[in-house]
Amino acid sequence: MFGIFSGTIVNALLVIAGTAAGLIFKTDRLQSIGERIFQVFALFVLAMGVNGASDLSRPVFILISITCGVALGEIIDLDDKFNRLGRSMQKRFARSDDSHFAAGFIQASLLFCVGSMTVVGALQSGMDNNHSVLYAKSLIDCVSAATLAMGFGVGVGFSALSVLVYEGLLTLAAGAIAPVMSAEIIALSSTIGSLFLIGMALNMLKITELKIANFLPAMFVPILYEAVRLLLS
Repeated sequence: MFGIFSGTIVNALLVIAGTAAGLIFKTDRLQSIGERIFQVFALFVLAMGVNGASDLSRPVFILISITCGVALGEIIDLDDKFNRLGRSMQKRFARSDDSHFAAGFIQASLLFCVGSMTVVGALQSGMDNNHSVLYAKSLIDCVSAATLAMGFGVGVGFSALSVLVYEGLLTLAAGAIAPVMSAEIIALSSTIGSLFLIGMALNMLKITELKIANFLPAMFVPILYEAVRLLLS
């Protein structure tokens, strides 16, 4: 019915559904349970990041990618732009006492948009109209949204907009970027994304206050490198 965007739309809808389920645990009676589950989920995100970042077969290339990408992110200051967007949405859609709205929107947006399943799934949707990867990711994101909503509230649900835009753009661009998305490039981008998951988990556990959004451009450095390499070869 939705064509090549079916996977993206299902993903966004399940993020909303998961958020709705998680908000049930925000009630006073169940809040302590929700807080403990949220903390365990943060540890799970940390474990995912450590596992995904274990393949450092090209450490110098990864380090250069991170350095260049983070420098670009700092210049653009994506974190500030994300926060402004989150605060703007908070004023419009949240209660005045909901101090976690912007944080929930940002953390959920980053979690749902970082990772190889997002890239591979969107590419398959755009090229082959095959949504199996995005459908599987949707179920994972649904559970993740429920858990995040326990800690951050309704702002998590608005990350469905980020999913729609990010995965939708990747799906549209699938034909153009597919030639540079070799297994190695996807693995390198995934490793970099996993490092950011570690930082995100540490933020969720209130151990650090890293500007994770400023790290995002680093994931695309391997893709740009491969595109330039192919053009010059």
